[in-house]
Amino acid sequence: MKIAITGGTAGIGQALAKQFEKNGHEVIVLSRRNGYNIRSWPKVANKVEPYDMFINNAQAGYAQTELLFDVWRRWQGQHKTIVNISTRLTDLKIPPKQEWDEYIVQKKALETTQELLTERNMWPKQILIRPGAIATQPGQEPPEYQDVDQYAHEVYEWIIKNI
Repeated sequence: MKIAITGGTAGIGQALAKQFEKNGHEVIVLSRRNGYNIRSWPKVANKVEPYDMFINNAQAGYAQTELLFDVWRRWQGQHKTIVNISTRLTDLKIPPKQEWDEYIVQKKALETTQELLTERNMWPKQILIRPGAIATQPGQEPPEYQDVDQYAHEVYEWIIKNI
């Protein structure tokens, strides 16, 4: 399978890219570091379009949601899969830190958009992943944070069983 991943040069995106590559999938990583900033979502969508699965991981303002709309429109009716990476923080009525407010509202917009688009058309299939505390930064250690590679393995297994 051919998979495009945004934000795949660090954190969860990088760990997922490794998992898919390790299991024989063709993976393209799209990130600011290699010239694919999701704020330029039409450029990123052009690159994603020929792939079978899109892991919509990178987040920058509402660009993740704009990118979802664009890829979904291009893939209308096709048996392809979009995996949207959100956060468990969207379950909270009031975030524990005020500086997370905008991030959570942006992720809620992503989730609402996925829900709306799924109601409009069954294909492309969409999967929502809501990570909790994952060790993506130095100093983040178990048991408070889950190892990012172990998490990516679990997500990979779940995705493969559910597509």
